[in-house]
Amino acid sequence: MAGGLLQPLHAQSAPPSDEFEMLMEKIRQDFVSNPDIEKSLAKYNEKDGSFADVDYASEQRTNWPPLAHVDRISRFVFAYTNPANRHYREVDLYDKIVKGLEYWHARNPHCNNWWYNQIAEPQKLGVLLIQMRVGEKQLPAELEAKILERIRQDGGNPAKWTGANRTDIALHWIYRSCLSRNAEDLAFAMDNVYNPVVYTTGEGFQFDNSNFQHGTQLYIGGYGDEILKGVTQVAMYARGTRFAMPSEKIDLISKFMRETYYATIRGKYMLFDVMGRSMSRPGVPDKSATALFAKRMLLLDPAHADEFQAIIDRLEGTQPAGYALTGRHTHYFRGDYTLHVRPTYTFDVRMVSTRTCRCEYGNGENLKTYFLSDGCTNVVRRGDEYEGIFPVWNWTRIPGVTAPQVKEIPMAASDWQTRGTSTFAGGVSDSLYGVSAYAYMDTFQGMNVGGHKAWFFFDDEVVCLGAGISSATAEPVYTTVNQCIAHPEGALVSAGGRQTGIPEVETKYENPDWVWHDGVGYFFPKGGQVVAAVQKQTGTWYDINHSINRKEPIEKNVFTLCVDHGTQPRDGSYAYIVLPGKTAQEMENYRSRPHVEILSNTADVQAVCNRKLDVWQIVFYRPGTFRNGDLTVEADKPCALMLKQVSGGHAQLHIADPGQTGQPIQLQITLPGKEQQTVVHRPGSDPVYAGASHAYNL
Repeated sequence: MAGGLLQPLHAQSAPPSDEFEMLMEKIRQDFVSNPDIEKSLAKYNEKDGSFADVDYASEQRTNWPPLAHVDRISRFVFAYTNPANRHYREVDLYDKIVKGLEYWHARNPHCNNWWYNQIAEPQKLGVLLIQMRVGEKQLPAELEAKILERIRQDGGNPAKWTGANRTDIALHWIYRSCLSRNAEDLAFAMDNVYNPVVYTTGEGFQFDNSNFQHGTQLYIGGYGDEILKGVTQVAMYARGTRFAMPSEKIDLISKFMRETYYATIRGKYMLFDVMGRSMSRPGVPDKSATALFAKRMLLLDPAHADEFQAIIDRLEGTQPAGYALTGRHTHYFRGDYTLHVRPTYTFDVRMVSTRTCRCEYGNGENLKTYFLSDGCTNVVRRGDEYEGIFPVWNWTRIPGVTAPQVKEIPMAASDWQTRGTSTFAGGVSDSLYGVSAYAYMDTFQGMNVGGHKAWFFFDDEVVCLGAGISSATAEPVYTTVNQCIAHPEGALVSAGGRQTGIPEVETKYENPDWVWHDGVGYFFPKGGQVVAAVQKQTGTWYDINHSINRKEPIEKNVFTLCVDHGTQPRDGSYAYIVLPGKTAQEMENYRSRPHVEILSNTADVQAVCNRKLDVWQIVFYRPGTFRNGDLTVEADKPCALMLKQVSGGHAQLHIADPGQTGQPIQLQITLPGKEQQTVVHRPGSDPVYAGASHAYNL
């Protein structure tokens, strides 16, 4: 019993006699299916209840083969209990179900990955037992009882876990409690489902509205999918009962879903850098199935029904990817992550610091992820720009990342929870615009590459700057602008006013003006050595994920655009501006009349001004002074800041400390036509918010 482990939040009185049945009926409605079981029947062993093609001895950590047995017996149960199925109430099928469950219980297969025995298996068994309760013939009481006892003994205690894992274990406690009519365990399970729906500094929902799992690792998708699935599922079961989800928890999960989770999905595809190791699994970026979570929220949070309906429409493709989106800019100071959303495009940046963990490669998955966390970027308009590309990716050329062109991708020190090395990773935001910065030096396994990278976000463009690029490796160092699926129309490069198509072989360009591909322009205001190609690349899923035994070659046409810093650069730099939604002609117009001006790009200060918006964004990597015309800003500590309405007479300052030092930052600011002002930014005593943005009127 669980009563001594956690005091339930809900009333202690026994539930009404029909409450268990009401919950089980809702669960049955959630899993309604009419399966075709003919292929499974053909593999069924009449003698002992096993399946001829299942390796019951396997203990492999992913795609655990024995679980196919439970899946097939579950389909048998749904066929047996569905009046529309040809096997409905079939005595022979009933006998197969009983014998199959007896075999499973006696064999008791074990997996080396705890998740299968404590989450996947007991959840599936719980659902099939609940469904079998409406069968013409019930399972033998002794068989059901011993299955439930095994679930109780081996299924784990949700209170010992965090985040999505806690919710997932609590879910099968709900199934078992209803079947055994155990009011105490049901209350305990319900509390544990809702327990992770709080802000925390551990695993789970963060105070910046991001989500962590496996330590301080960003997991908006992946484990984010799981906790949303479980919590909204149970909240629907409990709706209208004494176990209804508390309103403050509905508010929290709704905010996460609307402002973070679904914001990282463009159309129906999730940005690849927020899914953890699941990005290396086929089809996982397609999140159309998560429309189910939003549909549940239509009832759970009717105050935001319009937003959730728009999300559903985008996921199901009845509306375009930008439908009902408004401009939003968020820097997640807990997660070292920046998300910039506009109706016409989405752009993000994934960083890592000593406070957070690199993207993991556990269980033989995501094996080439090493460089992903070092400032990778997505730029998407439809959402499918990277769909299925990962087996053929050149993983030294991850968009946004500056990396040596090594032949073998290194593996981080640990497959789980490897922290970054940067002490300066963060950004400032006013919820519409912002600048993010990342200073790092990677010395692991002889990489010896580092630099100061910054991204300046506006409406029509994102300015990407790099300075202090250095390397001691023997391989050339590239900053990759993009590597995505090639559009059938190909790509253009413009140099000296002359436009040509980019060929199918990798080609170097000296000081090009701009490159255009798939409705996105890349402007190079300072020129540089640029490498581009539209060419076929090959690979296999097995190359990046050994848990997927798919070794057949895959070939895709890929667009690649990089800046070549040469071998062993010292104080190298780059500057490019990403302009989504532009035509080639609009790129030529922009070249002659750009909206932004790069005012500084050194290892000490990076600064950009958007004169159309009257927005100035500055990153100080060291104490120093920035001057431009009548504007002077002096900072006594490293910081990221943004000045708005500088020429309008009512300027605003937004500032953040990417180092999260907790120390006050003093600024001396002289605006055009005004006396010098002193601003002291004090981040407050709570270290949780040490990287948050603060606003001041000047």
